[in-house]
Amino acid sequence: MFIYIAAPLTLLLFFLAKKLYSIKPSSLLNPVLVTIFSLILLLVIFQIPYADYQKGTSIITMLLEPAIVALAVPLYLQLKLIRAKLKMIVLSCLLSVFVAFSCAFWVMPLLGADSIISASFAGQSVTTPIAMEISANLNGIVSLTAAMVIFAGIIGGSIGLPFLRLCKVRNPQAVGVAIGCASHALGTAKILEENEESGAFSSIALILCAILSALIMPVLYHWLIE
Repeated sequence: MFIYIAAPLTLLLFFLAKKLYSIKPSSLLNPVLVTIFSLILLLVIFQIPYADYQKGTSIITMLLEPAIVALAVPLYLQLKLIRAKLKMIVLSCLLSVFVAFSCAFWVMPLLGADSIISASFAGQSVTTPIAMEISANLNGIVSLTAAMVIFAGIIGGSIGLPFLRLCKVRNPQAVGVAIGCASHALGTAKILEENEESGAFSSIALILCAILSALIMPVLYHWLIE
């Protein structure tokens, strides 16, 4: 029975969370975060198998891909400006990939993480499907990677802009690239609400980071373990 109401319930909770956020904007009341915790609470209280929920929300999962493609609209509108700054965007994305790899495989081991945990965290700043493929290629835990990707997106969408303002980063292009490199689609969706130019630069950074991560990280990983 729950399979048939899982999708409508998820949408209802999300729209209620958005309404709550519009009344009281707060990083702790991020709509995605509130929806996730509400669903976890419901599944635990009523002892509903996650497999049932997953089947019931398969239609929402299917719509994720065209939703990501929709981010290309602001990118197209700002194409001339992006083309002029493309070299700097690519360099920024390359740096982001190397920083992510370094944190995963050089910093995290210093904190006690083993190679499997490190591999699971390496792709957390790129969009979920690609991050999961990267994790699988690096022998990581795919489910942990998926959870960390969502967490990174929520953090970026919640406190990314305030943090950048605190650091005196005000250029809309720089803000967009920073959010796109660190917080993928969730961060990009949030920044689009604030500034269309930032949203376009975030979209291209999201795409480039995903491509570069998929190409570079497995090569770096195999070089590291040899």
